[in-house]
Amino acid sequence: MSKPNIYDLGFAKRMEVLVEKYGGSIASLAQKLEVSPPTIARWIKGEADPTRSNLIKIAQTTNVSLEWLALGIGDQKEFPVEITESQQNDNFELIDDFRNVRVSAGFGAFNGDNQTPKKISIEKAWFHARHLKPKDCAMFLVNGDSMYPTLKDGEEIIVDRSKRELDEGKIFVINHQGAMWVKKVRFNFNGIDLISDNSTYNPINLTTEEANSLLIIGQVVRSHRNF
Repeated sequence: MSKPNIYDLGFAKRMEVLVEKYGGSIASLAQKLEVSPPTIARWIKGEADPTRSNLIKIAQTTNVSLEWLALGIGDQKEFPVEITESQQNDNFELIDDFRNVRVSAGFGAFNGDNQTPKKISIEKAWFHARHLKPKDCAMFLVNGDSMYPTLKDGEEIIVDRSKRELDEGKIFVINHQGAMWVKKVRFNFNGIDLISDNSTYNPINLTTEEANSLLIIGQVVRSHRNF
């Protein structure tokens, strides 16, 4: 008879997420946490749980909520971290921070004139693992619940602005006559449908002419998970 697993497998899954944040490298995360790679491997396999002090260190080092890490409750609040002079080093890249620009997951959020972005830092390993160029990426903030549960109200998203051609089933940030939308794309014979993952919202139907007038900001490549 096999021995029952007494450890938290939910925590093991969350540790997998954090390793992915470091380019999928257990060694890189182990170096940051000042623990051995085999220790992290045991946490991921559900063969052990960290001590309380190590749990706190993991949360602080990876910039996640301690409650999320330990219990799976609430938002992950994962990286990126706000840029400061002390944080900026060879392990980070700067991208544009447009979180002051409202990107609606509902019926469209209207913004003023062109915004001058701040900067936010993201670990280089994150870009490398996903074959993304930092200069092409920017951070936005979701406003509304029409893309729930895929995207939550107030959630940070990273957008690859080099991807300007709409792709079936992908999520894009789109400017339509001054309104900023974040929607999933579906093509039809007469144009495109902008789809909400929340079933209480109807698709937005655009003719081919209307679709051609869209300003495509870019494709969503990251929220609380990869796309």
